Amino acid sequence: MAADAAARSAPVGDPSDHPSLLAAEHLLTEAAMVRETADEVDLGALARQAEVLTQAHDQLSAALEDAGRG
Repeated sequence: MAADAAARSAPVGDPSDHPSLLAAEHLLTEAAMVRETADEVDLGALARQAEVLTQAHDQLSAALEDAGRG
């Protein structure tokens, strides 16, 4: 109980420092790099971009869920 009270009264950190947001930012940067390096339609690059964007979505969803529990 004391630990819960301490967690609630602790100063709120900068939301942009949340690990899930940092990971999602990295994945979105990677997706942009894949898009920029493709000179023409490259199904492999599109597949990789879709995979990275899905991972970013999962990270952001987890961060929102986590924030809702706070």
